[in-house]
Amino acid sequence: MASGEGIASEMSLGEVVSETFNLFQRDFVKYFVVFAVVEAVIGVVTIMAHQAVQIPAVPTSPTDLSWLPGYLGATFELYLIVEGITLVVLPVAEGATIKIAAEAIEGKRMSLGASVRFALSKLVWMWAVSLIVGIVVILGFVALIVPGIILAIMFCLALPALLLENTGVLGSLSRSRELVSHRWLKTFATFLVLGLIVVVIAAVLGVVGGLFGGASPVATGILSAIYEPILPIALTVYFFSNRARVSPSSPTNQATIASGPAPMPGMKFCPNCGTQLLASATFCSNCGAKQPA
Repeated sequence: MASGEGIASEMSLGEVVSETFNLFQRDFVKYFVVFAVVEAVIGVVTIMAHQAVQIPAVPTSPTDLSWLPGYLGATFELYLIVEGITLVVLPVAEGATIKIAAEAIEGKRMSLGASVRFALSKLVWMWAVSLIVGIVVILGFVALIVPGIILAIMFCLALPALLLENTGVLGSLSRSRELVSHRWLKTFATFLVLGLIVVVIAAVLGVVGGLFGGASPVATGILSAIYEPILPIALTVYFFSNRARVSPSSPTNQATIASGPAPMPGMKFCPNCGTQLLASATFCSNCGAKQPA
């Protein structure tokens, strides 16, 4: 489990779920606010798009198909607007959530404003990673269902790697593949369980919203902000769990480094495994651990 200084060892599926909801409960207000604001923006744009794009009425005559091209064109235009604004602004909430959860795992506290500014500073890179992963996974599903699932699992930790290790776009994809290697089934099971939990929560909230009679897109989006942070938090917890498995902290290595010879000029020792590296190195070439600034 999280010890206030990160996650020291690999967690079981149950521990990942438990820690996810511990973090969710701990900073619920921060998570809710950032997602509620983003969903409100998406909702407002959706309302404006529906007002701007006129979808032709469907005639009652089954033989009259003259309406079809206009209907499909307007529907597609509306879809592009709504999905476009979602893809643009939703990563802000996801990035801020990942950063808040990561800081909490490491025993720190990050303000909501600082987490949003951090996400905005990484926004272009998050767009790039999301676009690449989305295209690859979609192609996998188009080819066959199973390759799509495998690719989704392979790159599921790309965003946490990008944000928390500053690996770059392609480096984050490689890092995600490394972290989930030998844990394919566990990764699938973990996010299947969490996905089902989110679906159940969403269904319950949908029923509650329906009791108030057809909520607007803004109200529906804000309601969804209650459960949307769960998966980004889970990604963060699972990222730390797998990083602990791939690059475990070793007290022996720490003691060896402390008592060993000083590094050569322009060099430094990796605090995790003791490998001598260039002073400018960001990650250890031996164990992959991130190096202190």
